[in-house]
Amino acid sequence: MTTWRDVAEHAIRGLGVRPGELIQVREHTGRLDVILEMLLAIERAGATPLLELTPPTYIKRLLDEAPLSYLLNWDEHRIRWMEEVDRVLVLQGAGVDANDLDPDALDAWSSAVQRLTALEEERHLPYMLVAVPTEERAQRVGMSLRDLEAYILPALVVPVETLRERIQAVLNAVYQAQTLTIITDGHELYLHRGRRRWLTDDGYVDEEDRITGAITSNLPAGSVYTTVIETATTGTLRARYNRLPVLLTFKEGTITEVEGAGADTFLALLERHTGDCRRVGHVGVGLNPALDHPIQWTVIDEHVAGAVFISLGENRYMGGQNASSLNIDLPLERATLLADQTPIVREGRLVV
Repeated sequence: MTTWRDVAEHAIRGLGVRPGELIQVREHTGRLDVILEMLLAIERAGATPLLELTPPTYIKRLLDEAPLSYLLNWDEHRIRWMEEVDRVLVLQGAGVDANDLDPDALDAWSSAVQRLTALEEERHLPYMLVAVPTEERAQRVGMSLRDLEAYILPALVVPVETLRERIQAVLNAVYQAQTLTIITDGHELYLHRGRRRWLTDDGYVDEEDRITGAITSNLPAGSVYTTVIETATTGTLRARYNRLPVLLTFKEGTITEVEGAGADTFLALLERHTGDCRRVGHVGVGLNPALDHPIQWTVIDEHVAGAVFISLGENRYMGGQNASSLNIDLPLERATLLADQTPIVREGRLVV
């Protein structure tokens, strides 16, 4: 049976932690058992953890109770810490519902977070995100915490050799493709890769990944993805945001129209962000063999074997040209992906 110690050891190896390094641990779950395993794994590797404790309940109280002047400068000391950090480990739980937060406090705090993120991206720090089930997340996906852990834990520790074998099979099929077509519920989106590099996530961030720009990894891992030519995306795409359907129309690389039950919520998201937030950041395919169905948790759903996903917004850290405060992934339901008309995924099933 997989334990959180197993996951912690797998994560630290995957992140490439070395003796003497300073590792920032961004803790967004509130699960002390998981936190302790991650911190101990870092110290057993001879490195020093720097814990940033920000679970959703803490962030809610922080924005409700801290002075606005402090939130505006929340990065004052943290910016210096970020200058010293060697790698970043993120424990993702349920996340914070922005609708429950004071908008002025949220804007102030978010600006500080964006400055920290900009420095992190400028330094090209290796980054590992680990999905950690919590009671709140379990309630959101309609499962018990026990059942959610039983589904996710094996996917977090799939051997790198298994993932690399699956990754290579897809790369062999898509490597030369110049154009990509995503078909969702009869709607077609056309993207042009040009000579953009295919990137992979096998759960390990090594020096080769840093050279190619694939400095971000996830657990669960297992995906192949690429940025696309920013101004060339056209067509329509059926997706979901906050579980509500949206139909996105793209012209010359930009979202020009949003329709569907989730349109207002999705447009509000775009309005909160700056830069090229209406452009596709990257497109990819999930390959994790331990995941066979989506559960409405993005980091899980986009790694389901046969999942097709896109991102919107920032992508410069992976070789693209979008500069944006938005960086969001959208897993697509039962999508088909064609690479130069060769089927890679057909209605959510890998065919290579």
